[in-house]
Amino acid sequence: MKLSVKTWAPLMLVLALTACSSNDEEELVLPEISNKVEPNEVWSSSVGNGIAHYDSRLKPAIFDNKVFAASRDGKVSAFDLASGDNLWSVDLRDGDDAPLFGGISHWWNNRSAKIGGGVSVGFDKVFVGTEDGQVIALNPQNGEKLWSVNVKGEVLAAPVAAEGLVLVNTGGGRIFALQPDTGEQRWMHETENAILTLRGISQVSAQSGGVIYGTGNGKVGALIADKGVPAWEEAITVAKGATDLARIIDVDATPIVDNGTIYAIAYNGQLVAMELRSGRVMWKREYASFRDMVLENNVLYLVDSVGKLYAVDARTGLETWAQLTLHKHFVTAPAVYKKYVVVGDNEGNLHWFDKTSGEYLARHEFDSSGFYAEAVTTSEHLLLQSRNGEITLLNVPE
Repeated sequence: MKLSVKTWAPLMLVLALTACSSNDEEELVLPEISNKVEPNEVWSSSVGNGIAHYDSRLKPAIFDNKVFAASRDGKVSAFDLASGDNLWSVDLRDGDDAPLFGGISHWWNNRSAKIGGGVSVGFDKVFVGTEDGQVIALNPQNGEKLWSVNVKGEVLAAPVAAEGLVLVNTGGGRIFALQPDTGEQRWMHETENAILTLRGISQVSAQSGGVIYGTGNGKVGALIADKGVPAWEEAITVAKGATDLARIIDVDATPIVDNGTIYAIAYNGQLVAMELRSGRVMWKREYASFRDMVLENNVLYLVDSVGKLYAVDARTGLETWAQLTLHKHFVTAPAVYKKYVVVGDNEGNLHWFDKTSGEYLARHEFDSSGFYAEAVTTSEHLLLQSRNGEITLLNVPE
């Protein structure tokens, strides 16, 4: 089988990070800490085999007092948010691919559905996408499959239900808009992609009749949601550096749209604030990341490409605080929960920081399989999904 340059990009990144780890073992030792935060475990459960060793951004979704979660191999489950009771589970593998004999898996019938596009909820449906280009809509009450369509490209980010559409960003540089009731394609927009990119894409964002997207060649653009017609597209960074790896400039973090402003960040690139209507850059700062950011009360929280955590004033781009404790550790995107910023790491630790000062407050060991996707939050709860599919709901009393 011939591998494309794009296929090798994540391997190159892993090798580079591994080399850093092997050369700087002392720097990767976590400091001693006396925990100042003690979360309560409300309940725990599991969904299939999780993502195993694959780089998949699968994370749960919370809607209508239910938790919806999926595993890469094809299991989708719904849980009661309060109790953790399993409400339903379905296996999205084709009939010939699903395990035989009451769920016992064998090598000859254990193919994966390759769910990679996360779980999202909207229009009274649960949506997932697969690396084979399938987008599936389920009934949130019982898991019944309502429709399934194929799009041209790997679905590596969760479908987005907004602007009367199901918006699907694919690894091939194509964005699809589907009819929520039937899955029928409304429009498709194709963006230019770089030859060498990370194997990952961002969700699109949608607001005020626009669909905002990032590309593999360092650009952010806007489409008119109704027709998929381009409004503008602007580069937020340019490739630089002596090596191919250093010249990767993907916009893999989902752009944030708030009050007429877009916030976007590129790998090996920059953090920018842009005007929604025109794409005009309002400010630009030297940060680089492939992980999603969080915006709360005019503060952007981000983890950069090498694990450093920052808080940035969204109005000016000025840094509020920086936390370097997890430098060179492979950590998730941040989650903002109550008074805290929370990230997980690939060893299964959950790290807690004060969101106002950046002070390192606590570290708790969870599943040793590690975390790849960030936690999901509500006003009361913090929801985790580990690599092996363990689902844990936490609560911290005020």
